[in-house]
Amino acid sequence: MKGIYHESFGSPEKPALVLLHGWGMNSAIWTSLLPALTQSFYVTVIDLPGLGRSQGSDDVTLESMASQVAAVVEQPACWLGWSLGGMLAIKVAALFPEKVAGLVSVASNPCFIQKEGWSSAMDAAVYQQFKAALEVSPDKTLTRFAMLQVQGGEEAKAILKQIKTVLAASKPSQLMATLLLLDSDLRAELSQLNCPVLHIYGEADGLVPVSTLSAVSALNPEHQVECFKGAGHLPFLSSPDAFLQTLQAFTQTFMQTKSNNG
Repeated sequence: MKGIYHESFGSPEKPALVLLHGWGMNSAIWTSLLPALTQSFYVTVIDLPGLGRSQGSDDVTLESMASQVAAVVEQPACWLGWSLGGMLAIKVAALFPEKVAGLVSVASNPCFIQKEGWSSAMDAAVYQQFKAALEVSPDKTLTRFAMLQVQGGEEAKAILKQIKTVLAASKPSQLMATLLLLDSDLRAELSQLNCPVLHIYGEADGLVPVSTLSAVSALNPEHQVECFKGAGHLPFLSSPDAFLQTLQAFTQTFMQTKSNNG
């Protein structure tokens, strides 16, 4: 689809896996994982509209973004979304269930900002402060955001360097518009999904409190939940081996190679 950057890696005969990155970033965040992932999956990475190399639009909503990213994926796949990408994966699964064989949310939250009945999220005042800072100084705010993502987690120094490299190569056109998406509430959509769902959290995540684990479990007890000890907001970078093992164990229950599907 014109305007949406996407690229696929590995053998099309393997189970399809789609990776959606988080706010302010781009699909290069997955680069170090691709050699391992492509041994088991046919991997498609996508730059979210308005971020990275994908063009933005006047209609910056989760519904619009879901339509745009779903259009570039032809076969049913496991959709894996990190942070904001997790919200988008939920919206894709709700709107286009025929394209979603399974869903993995990583360091994500169906409702990132605290609301009535949902305390396992970012304080609304902190979110407003972040928006104000972004208006004044986008570059400084992105750098601060990068540091928040590694705060408290293991391998923080190495991962921060990796994040800064990704940010340096990214020229996001719609930082503010996409930040506003974090104020969405997808609890109802998440609870009603019929596909297999796995949530992965970092024990030391400074952006998604570990209490989200039990809150999400209460929305739908059938969903699988994993918490990585010592991990911050990027458990796929701080614990790559455990992350891959968890992903493989989850997907093998419902995904097969195309040759096996016959």
